Amino acid sequence: MIQGNFSELPSNWLDCSLGDVIDYGDTQKADVSSINNDTWVLELEDIEKQSSKVLKRLTFEARQSKSSKNKFEKGDVLYGKLRPYLNKVVIADDSGVCSSEIIPIRCDASLIDSRYMFNWLKSSKFLAYVDEVSYGVNMPRLGTKDGKKAPFILAPLPEQKRIVKKLDSLLAQVDTIQQRLNNLPDIIKRFRQSVLAAAVSGKLTEQWRVDKGIEEWESTTIGDNFLTVDGDRGRNYPKKEEYQHEGYCLFLSTKNVRKFGFDFTNTVFLNEEKHNVLRNGTLERGDLVITTRGTLGHIASYDECVPFPVVRINSGMLILRKINTDFINDFFKILIASPKFQRDIDDNRTGSAQPQLPAKILKKFNFLLPSIEEQTEIVRKVEQYFALADTLEKNLANAKQRVDNLTQSILAKAFRGELVPQDPNDEPADKLLARIKAARLEAEKLEKAAKKAAKASKK
Repeated sequence: MIQGNFSELPSNWLDCSLGDVIDYGDTQKADVSSINNDTWVLELEDIEKQSSKVLKRLTFEARQSKSSKNKFEKGDVLYGKLRPYLNKVVIADDSGVCSSEIIPIRCDASLIDSRYMFNWLKSSKFLAYVDEVSYGVNMPRLGTKDGKKAPFILAPLPEQKRIVKKLDSLLAQVDTIQQRLNNLPDIIKRFRQSVLAAAVSGKLTEQWRVDKGIEEWESTTIGDNFLTVDGDRGRNYPKKEEYQHEGYCLFLSTKNVRKFGFDFTNTVFLNEEKHNVLRNGTLERGDLVITTRGTLGHIASYDECVPFPVVRINSGMLILRKINTDFINDFFKILIASPKFQRDIDDNRTGSAQPQLPAKILKKFNFLLPSIEEQTEIVRKVEQYFALADTLEKNLANAKQRVDNLTQSILAKAFRGELVPQDPNDEPADKLLARIKAARLEAEKLEKAAKKAAKASKK
């Protein structure tokens, strides 16, 4: 079992167990019949794990949940003990009730700062312990017995407060950085959309055209430039029991066609006999494939790099077969993925439960057609800008990882006693622990006395 390596702790700190300082798992059950309709009812899915924020608040009346409930008070630390919500933690800013998979942890403010406890439950030392001891095949959890044995670093109370104050300041800065990083994917997405819009409007290659002395683009339609080929929808259409994991003919579904190309993560095949009885829908090299049912407007090119020699489409897509074989496929992928073309698809789709884009409608879509030479230049520029976006996304992912690691690095320093200076006048942690044990013992005696008195009053 993982053991805390805290040999470098300050001399007045103490390495102990969670059960030494709190009554982990000792919860107060709420009588459902006595819960007011406006009582806050918290479930694990209401808590965002990384930020420890409550995403939604529902009352008992709104929740309409009759499952067992644990009472909690304002200031309690609420810990999620069940995966996939394991290790969610939040400090209650009001009283209420929660599901039995949330453990309310109450800290005596004169002994343990609840915010210190909150941060410890998010530290890597505690999380590593939970990962090792949590049990259960489908939904692992931290049991009460193991929760009591969990490691805990007890610092003098004044230092707990100094640590928490410093953590509040540092982690707020980390949170600000994370929020800024979280905004960047939308900015990069808008950048990509702007590039596509400029590419198909002529703005991206405007100066190139001037330099080349090339005329403006021709207004045309999809139907003027492509044959639309549907898949076979007759009585021989393949049934699921005829699908194979490998075989003669790759049978495309809409999940194989993404925004800018094929995805062959999940594939099904047909045998040669089945392929031969089908009529329409076999791809030829150079064809484009566009999804026209369910997810609309995803586009891919069946070029020489696709490793399957025999491919046919299912009924959720169309083949766009070029009339002019010199056309550049990647330009038309850019065209169809562009904001204007996607808006045209959205404005002209039919059906509600399962949207569709009929071929007769698609063929009428109007667009501006550049020369083949300019198509090549547009593709080159778009690839150049998209490569920049790819680099930005890679750098963003690395930055997010570094910031995520920074949080744990700060917490680790805090619980090694390296975040704030120690005060030799602070009460040592071993004496604090003795006071904690005495206070808990006194509370147990009072509870027993109260129960005894209540029992006697009923006689």
